[in-house]
Order: sequence, then structure tokens, then C-alpha cells
Amino acid sequence: MSFGDRIFSYFPLLMTVAALLVLTGFAHWPLFSAVMLLLVVYIVPPITLRIVKRWAPLRPGIVKIDEKTFCGWHASHHIQAFYDALPFLESLLRVIPGFYSMWLRLWGSRVGYGVVWAVNVHILDRDLMDIGNRVIFSRQVELYGHVRRKTEAGVSRVLVRPVRIGSYAFLGANVRVGPGASVPANAAVPALTVIDANETYGEAPRHPAPEEADFALV
Repeated sequence: MSFGDRIFSYFPLLMTVAALLVLTGFAHWPLFSAVMLLLVVYIVPPITLRIVKRWAPLRPGIVKIDEKTFCGWHASHHIQAFYDALPFLESLLRVIPGFYSMWLRLWGSRVGYGVVWAVNVHILDRDLMDIGNRVIFSRQVELYGHVRRKTEAGVSRVLVRPVRIGSYAFLGANVRVGPGASVPANAAVPALTVIDANETYGEAPRHPAPEEADFALV
């Protein structure tokens, strides 16, 4: 792990401290504190990630995270960890039509219009989504832009690829979609389906590199 990666590992702590500092002034400046809290919780992390990706672009494929060079994906993971710890923050955005889609666009994802999100959808990589128009996500759908594995030699590797969902697709309850996977337009994916890494729904997985086959979800 590089020095830069270690710095970003403290990002969730810095977010927590910043939010608490803002809350301390709520009694005296309620409106200002409320605006600052929204900025800290919802705006600062995606803007930070976009700056990091401009400085260290994230290339699709297999990423080694044990090396001493800076890993953009590792920084992205730490920046987003705050929402994995407090998932209700994202659920609040899904209650208001259109807000969650706009927020994902702020991270850098492409999201079409009219997308319907169940309150408890789980997205791991908010910057790696490519979602068409009027897609419907049922409860507890999980979208993974990465899968992490450890080799026999003890080296940690991560497969990182965007998730693509075509326009007018429907994803049933508890569907899981892996990195590099795609759902064609107008497809109806039944509940409990697992669409594996680099797999197009209804077809066999096609791995751009043979070693990516080791990152299967099942």
C-alpha cells in the first residue's frame, strides 16, 4: 500500500469529523449548518473522487492493490466506504424521484432518465455504472463494479469494470450483477439471478483476458 493509499484510508474518519463539526453549529446557524452538512455528506466525496480519477485514471481490468504505487481504485474504495457504513444516506436520496440518478451522475456514472430505484438497492462502485433509460430496479438488487480475490501467493487483486444496464430493462428482487456484466435493453431478469463478471445476460461470459475468469461471483 502506497503512502497515498494510506492517506485515503482516513477519508471516512475525516468525513465523520467534518459532519460532527458542522452539527455543532446547528443551534446557532441552522440553515447554514444544514447546507454545509449536505455538501459534506453528498457533494465532497464524489467531487474528491473525480479529482482523484483525473490525477490517476482508473483503467478497466485487473488491478494489483498490494504494490507501493498509488492505486486509484483503492482510493475510490475508501472514499465510498462512508456510504457502505451508513446505507440510509443513499436510501434517503432514492425516496425523492430523480435525486439518486443525479447523484450517481455526479460520481461519473452515466444514468438515463426515468430510472426507478427501490429504496434498498446496493451499488458498490458509484462511478462505474452505465444505466439506460427507464430501467426498473427491484428490492435488494446489487451492482458490483469490482470483485476482489487473493491469489495463492497472497497477492490481492481486483477486477474493475463498469456495469451496463440497457434501457427499459427490469431487474427482479435480489439480482446480483458483477463487474463487466451487462443486461441488454428490454431484458427482464428474474429474481435471484446472478449475472457474473463479464457476462451478458442470456449468454456465456466473455472475458477480455483469461485470468479474469478467476473473478466469478459464483
